[in-house]
Amino acid sequence: MIRHRKDFIDYILYNYEFGDRTAVWILNFIKSHPVVSSNTVFVDNGNVDRKLRISDNGSTSPTLLFEKGNTITVDGEVIFHELNMNQEQPLLLKFNLHREDPRYNSLKALETDMDSTLEKIGHESVLTQIDEALDSKDHARFKQLTDYLNRTNK
Repeated sequence: MIRHRKDFIDYILYNYEFGDRTAVWILNFIKSHPVVSSNTVFVDNGNVDRKLRISDNGSTSPTLLFEKGNTITVDGEVIFHELNMNQEQPLLLKFNLHREDPRYNSLKALETDMDSTLEKIGHESVLTQIDEALDSKDHARFKQLTDYLNRTNK
């Protein structure tokens, strides 16, 4: 799943322009730091306290809007500092794009499907499946399951 996130961020960086250069800086930071990217989600499962919305040039919203609890900021340097200092905390990343983007919708659907599937199998089963993924050297499955487990345990 992390690979999908990083690929999608690359896609956004290549296909959209942002009014604040800090948005590009932050997106590159998220995709290049394994801890941050593994704790970044595109769908809110109700467990995420930190939310970052990034709007492209065609949108009327501010380019950057970060929420954490009751605090809201649009200052890119403050946002970057928060992301850097708290890399292991979950982050909900939302894009406000001036046009409907099928690839963005697909990524959100994939995350939603994965979360609902993993919720059905239960915590103990997730641990068993992590062990099985390790035994079979299925790195992608192991990463997917541990990402889920890390998000739901925080």
